[in-house]
Amino acid sequence: MKRFRAVLAIAVAIGALALSGCASDPDVGGLESGLSEIDGVSGTLAYTTHSGGPWNTQVVVLLFVDDPSEEAVVATARAAAPVLAGDPASSGREVAVYFIDGDRADYEGRSAAFADAVPVTPALAEALGVSQPGSEALRLSPDDVRRLADGS
Repeated sequence: MKRFRAVLAIAVAIGALALSGCASDPDVGGLESGLSEIDGVSGTLAYTTHSGGPWNTQVVVLLFVDDPSEEAVVATARAAAPVLAGDPASSGREVAVYFIDGDRADYEGRSAAFADAVPVTPALAEALGVSQPGSEALRLSPDDVRRLADGS
C-alpha cells in the first residue's frame, strides 16, 4: 500500500508540473511590439505552441510585410533575429516565422493570414544560412536565431 501511495504521489506531482507548463506561457506582447518596429513590417502576431508536450514551448510569429520579395524577406528575417534573441518569450526557443503579404488588419485571424504566407524556398533559407526544405515558415532553432542576431 505504501508503494502504491508513493507511485500515486509521484504521478500527481508529474501531472501538476505538466499542467503548470501550459499555464506559464510567456507573454508575447513585448515580442510583438519589438517586431512591429522593423522597417517593412506592417504588423505582427505571435503565440506559443507546445508540440510534443506542455514543457516544450515553441514560438510562432507572423510578420506582415509590405514587400514579399525574397530580398525583402531575407532582410526582414535578419532584422527580426536580434529581437527574437533578446526577448524573453522567444529567446532560447524554437521559432517558426511566417511572412504574410499585407497588413495585419487585412485578416480576421491567423488562419486567414496563413493563406497568404510567402513561401520560404530552399534558396531563401540558404541565403539565411538555414538548412530546410521549402516550407510556409522559416523554422529557426535557438542557435539559428543567435547566429542571425550576431550577423552571421
